[in-house]
Amino acid sequence: MSAINPASVKFLTQLGVAPAFFDQAGCSVSGMTVWDGDGSGELSLPSAGYIIENHRLLNALFNALGQPSIAEALTQQFEVGIVDLQQDDETVSITLTTGETIQSGLLIGADGSASRTRDLLGIQSVAWRYDQTALVCVSETALPHQGIARQSFTPEGPLAFLPLPEPNHSVLVWSSTQAQAQLHCSEKEFAAMASVHSVRPLGPVTAIGARAVFPLQQQHAIRYAKGRSVLVGDAAHSIHPLAGQGLNLGFADVVSLSQAIENLRLDQRQSLSEALRRYEAQRRPVNLRMTAATDLLKRVFDPPSPLLRLARSTGMRWLQNQTRLKQALSLAAAGHL
Repeated sequence: MSAINPASVKFLTQLGVAPAFFDQAGCSVSGMTVWDGDGSGELSLPSAGYIIENHRLLNALFNALGQPSIAEALTQQFEVGIVDLQQDDETVSITLTTGETIQSGLLIGADGSASRTRDLLGIQSVAWRYDQTALVCVSETALPHQGIARQSFTPEGPLAFLPLPEPNHSVLVWSSTQAQAQLHCSEKEFAAMASVHSVRPLGPVTAIGARAVFPLQQQHAIRYAKGRSVLVGDAAHSIHPLAGQGLNLGFADVVSLSQAIENLRLDQRQSLSEALRRYEAQRRPVNLRMTAATDLLKRVFDPPSPLLRLARSTGMRWLQNQTRLKQALSLAAAGHL
């Protein structure tokens, strides 16, 4: 499940994803409400974008790749990996797990947070794990979500309800210190746990789907480019999911890299290494700011101290009345960083 902001919608539409796809396959998000589940602070923000299931988004992208103008210039291979990478001033060469060798003028590593491309390039990254694991499932609540994304900072960790096309269905994402226990308890027990925090805006959780968990960490490569190779998306940076911006940051990387390559095509005096450095200089500070902001937000809502709970709640109530600052936050979430 992914949150897609307006900047990403524009990018995907330019790639050939039909504009109607977003309303047909996803749920339009009209607002966001955040509250301190262990205090009294609450914050409401205008929002825009969509919540879309990943398999639907992938299908739309594969359909876009099937356009004749793209398909004839594209070779796709699945379930293969890279075992070796060599590059010089003119080319980059990779060897696949099939034994095949491919040469190119540019290699883009978009192979996720455990990037083999990054490892083979020898690019180090700074990473830290959290004491939380994210539990994800589809939930049904007694009251409709009204297209509003909701997040409660509970004592166990952030609990989000992301709206789905069905009016009473949401994706539940609980980044919790108790995720393993929540995974193995009964559906009735888990629904009761979640209902403690959902009851005010959505009523009790009446049903849940299959649950899955994944560990949480943040990671950032110390550089994005090396030689004729470059990293984008989670291969370059991964963040805590509480901001819902991971995929949007990756799409913004691709937009920036595409612009850098297009500028290189138009200005032959520029070298590829210069173009890649400009991409890195544009994107790395933005991604670092989002990483730092997400990490700070996560840590602010971690401490159990009553004094800090009071400070959090007071801060949220203050921010609720700061129209311009809220507009700036909404613009950042929309991809206008």
